Parts: sequence; C-alpha cells; structure tokens
Amino acid sequence: MHFGFKQIVSMLGFLWSHAPPKGKFVLLLLALVAGFSRDYVMIVVNKAAAAPVEVALSFWLPMFVLAFFVVVGSYYFYQVLTVVVTTFVTNTVRLKLIEGLLKVQPNFLDRQQHGSVYHILTTDVSAVANFTSTVLGLLPSFVFLCIAIPQLFYYSMIAGFFAVLVMVGGTMTYYLQQKAMATLNADARAMDVAYFERVSDLLKGFRELRLNLARRAGFSADLADVLSKLRQMLIQVNRIYESGEAAVQALKFLLFAGIVFLVPYVGKTDVATTFQVLTLVLFSLTPFEQIIASYPSVIGTLVSFVRIVDLSEKLEPFGRVTEYVPDRPAAFERIAMKSGVAVHDSREQSDFVLGPIDFEIAPGEIVFLIGSNGSGKTTFMNAIAGLLDLKEGRIEVDGVALKPEDMAAYRSNVSAIFPQFHIFRQLHGLEHQDSSSAASVFEKVGLKGLTDIADGAITRLDLSAGQRRRLALAIALLEDRDFLILDEFVADQDPGQREYFFKTLLPELKRRGKALLVSTHDMQWVSYCDRIYRFESGKATDVTELQGAGGQAA
Repeated sequence: MHFGFKQIVSMLGFLWSHAPPKGKFVLLLLALVAGFSRDYVMIVVNKAAAAPVEVALSFWLPMFVLAFFVVVGSYYFYQVLTVVVTTFVTNTVRLKLIEGLLKVQPNFLDRQQHGSVYHILTTDVSAVANFTSTVLGLLPSFVFLCIAIPQLFYYSMIAGFFAVLVMVGGTMTYYLQQKAMATLNADARAMDVAYFERVSDLLKGFRELRLNLARRAGFSADLADVLSKLRQMLIQVNRIYESGEAAVQALKFLLFAGIVFLVPYVGKTDVATTFQVLTLVLFSLTPFEQIIASYPSVIGTLVSFVRIVDLSEKLEPFGRVTEYVPDRPAAFERIAMKSGVAVHDSREQSDFVLGPIDFEIAPGEIVFLIGSNGSGKTTFMNAIAGLLDLKEGRIEVDGVALKPEDMAAYRSNVSAIFPQFHIFRQLHGLEHQDSSSAASVFEKVGLKGLTDIADGAITRLDLSAGQRRRLALAIALLEDRDFLILDEFVADQDPGQREYFFKTLLPELKRRGKALLVSTHDMQWVSYCDRIYRFESGKATDVTELQGAGGQAA
C-alpha cells in the first residue's frame, strides 16, 4: 500500500467539504493571525537584541507585550474553534455514513464484516476527523515557517542552506519509510477489526463460552493471538517512527553545530548576527518538528480514510434513490409479486436464488407459507416486504408496478417480525402512543404486568424469548399497518399462546382488514388460513386445495 501527495490532498478536500461553512474560514483567518503574530514576536526579539537598551525598553518591549497578547489570544481561540470544527466533522461524517447504511438492503450488511463497519464508524472516522485537528494545529506553524525561512537566508545564506537541508533530510527520512508504515498500519487496522469481531462474539456467545471450558480456552487463545499480533505491529510502526525521529534529532544538532562552529568562519558573521540566526532556528525548529512528526500519523489516517471512502462508494447507489413517505400510507386492494427473482448473498454462504415466484395477497386475507428450513420462505418475506431488491420481476400494488422511489412509501405500510429481530427500548416513531391503547395491546399479547410503556420507552426488555417475540408483535400492532408479516412467530411460544395466536388473534386481525403473511411449521393450524404456499429450493407452489385451508379462516 502506497500513499502520496494526491491521497493527502484528497483527504484534505474530504475534510474541507465536511467542515462547517463559516467556521473553516474563521479558522483560516486565525491561523494566519497566529502564524504572523508568532513570527512578529521573533522579529521583535531580534530587533530588541540588536538595539540599544533604551530603545529596547521604550519601543520594542511594548511591541513585544502587544505581540504576546495577540499570540496567546489567537492561539486560544484557534484551539477552541479547532475542537468545534473537528467534532462537527466527526458527527457529520458519522451521520452521513449511518444515513447511507439505513438505506441499504439487509443482505448488504450480510456481506460486510460487522467488525469492519463498526471500526469505520468509530475508530476510522475519529482518526480522519482528528486529522482535521492535526492540520489546523500545524497551519500556524506552516505560516510561520513560510516567513521565517526567507528571513534566515537574509541573515545568513549558509545558515539558511543548512536549515533547509535539515528539513529536506528529515522529510525524506519519513517519506522513504512511508511504504512500510502504510502496510503495517493497514495490517494493524485489520487486526483491530479482528479484535472487534472477537469482542462481538464474546458478548453474543457469553453463555456458550461459560458452559464449555474447552471452547472458552480456545476463544481466549485466539483472542490473545489477535492482540499479540496487533501489539507486534504497533511496536514495528513505533520502531520505524522512532528511527525517523532519531534521524531528525541528529540533523537538528548538526544544524546547531554548523551555525555555531561553521557559519561564523565561513560566512564571516559577527556575534550579533549569529545570535539572530540561532533565535530564528530555535523558533523554526519547533514548528518544523511538529509538522514532520505528524507524518507517521498521516499514513495511519490515510488507511482509515481509504476505508471510509470505500464504504461511502458502496453506499452511494442506495443514496441516489429518493425516499418519500406519506403521513398516512394509502390503503390497498391487492399486493402482488410477478415473476419475482431475488438473490440472498452473504459472506457466510453461497448465493441463494429465489424464484421466479408469482404471489398475491389482499386485505382481510391470511396466507401461510410452509416448507423446510432453507427453502426460501424468509428470503421471499424480505422481498415482499421491500427489504430485498428483485433481480427480475416486480412488485405491484393494485396492478401498478413499484419503482425504486416508491419503495419507502410501500414499506411504510408493512410491519414484519423475522426470526432475528431487534427491539428498540425507545419507541422510535411511536413516542406519542396513547397509553390506554398500548395497555390494551400489551394485554392482548399476554404481557400485562410484565412490561409497559412509559415516557415513550419500553420499561423492561429482560424477557424470555417467547415474551420478547410477543413484545415485538405488540409494537407491530401499535404501528397499525395494513400488511403484517410474521416469520416463524410461534416457534418459541407455549401451546396456549400458539392456540391463542391462530384461533383468536389472527382471525381478529383478519376481521380488521389486515393482510397477514405467516410462515409456520405447525400444520395443525392450516384450517385457519385462506391460502397456503409451499416453498422448496426457492420455488413456491400454491397448495391450498391439497392442504384443506380456508375452512375456519373465512
């Protein structure tokens, strides 16, 4: 991995585009003031040193005091505003990426390493945003050097030549090492991602690790190996950095020696000029060291920047689709899939092809999906819910094919509970839910006294698997949408809850005009649906007549 000036400019352009419109121009102004005022302090010191004592005290001392307060004040406000801009960039980039992720299809995230996505949204964004702080912190130093170096040549051509030679040598030292540093930084980031993945496994599989000592020992050994590799890489990066730092320090002391021992004899300069040259060099070396010492961190930041750009480019196609959601979704008479073909692809398994499938459902209709695990039921339910794009075919509402820009409005009329579901403690989108309605729904699904809603949030989430699934159903019922999709909803319900679900709840929702799509393995309840589709190897067949459905569903 090799980074050059072009990549640095690209990252600077990225940061500039995400900085606050007004704040970035104010920062540039403050950087100029801070750089010029610092240079003016150096000029005042040199002038005062060469002037008679009376002139130094009467004129140059007041000028020094004035310049001193300008330097301190400008640096203070500059640093404060730097934090303001850096945090703005951090939040802006994170929100932009998250907004993009919220528009993707579920199988997009299935194809990504979750640890990598987490790393990008946290560590990588912070690293790139903090580079804003680094650049802004170095800007006054750069301004100062642009003024100080010509002055150094003015006092002594030889001293100026030596100073430039040191700066070029220091820069080349880091530049020659940057390829190795870039590779190590990329490898270290990969180990960071691997560590995040292991932490995720730890949190999700804690019970399994506690139950099996051998598994726990293997996991601990694997985690220790990842951390050990990460540590060794960071040590190698530091070794390269310190070798460059040692070279810069050696060149700096050689510069001092040259000014003290060589310049007075070669250039025939007097003591006063030598003092002025040393003052300039001392003032200049600190900002130069700040600039050159930031180079290794720039390489690490560029690795993070490349990952952010890569994710942004992957999200870009989803962001082009304009999403419009009406205040109240329009009622429908029929939803249909015509010759639908979809592909569920992830990094965990080979591509699964669904279809072609023809399907339709109407309000007040209960449709069961049956079939073995892996037959395509869940993939189909994702597709009909608008969560998985069709490769071929179309979804129609009342005979009108949906376009990409129609999908957000379509999804706003769909509620779904899949085998892997998540319950948000905050009732996002239902903050102003009427408490009496919520209490009625909670009682209906058998959660009265177990959990409740208060201040727009669920009061208790530490429930059993079956209770959590009924809580998800309660939230779906509170959404009160016309199309309800339930994927293996009764898999972890006790017999009483299953009977209530099929005999009472589904018929009640049917009477209310809801379109109900339910996948199940419980064939004893087929008489409570209107139609049945059997799935096998991604294909669907209407087997309503064969299964004898529709008897008690009407």
